[in-house]
Amino acid sequence: MANAEELALIFKMLSVGARVRIIQLLKQRSMCVTALASQLGITHAATSQHLRVLRNAGLVKFQKRGFHVYYQLDRQKTTQLNKVTGQLLKVSGK
Repeated sequence: MANAEELALIFKMLSVGARVRIIQLLKQRSMCVTALASQLGITHAATSQHLRVLRNAGLVKFQKRGFHVYYQLDRQKTTQLNKVTGQLLKVSGK
């Protein structure tokens, strides 16, 4: 299980709406920066910066296809994060 500091960093990284929206978009399919920027309504540079943060957190990985770079969720990492956050937020009732 992740420690409190690791979880806090993940939640801090996800506190930016554009990053959450990127994750929502990448849940559907892999996308290039241009398509993501268009969907988000932000610049290519801003999208790239958000993707860098998500890559550094291990939530997103990329694959080069010709001249384009396509991003996708790292399913293993997001599944693990889902489990850890679920355990953290689970409240046992009586």
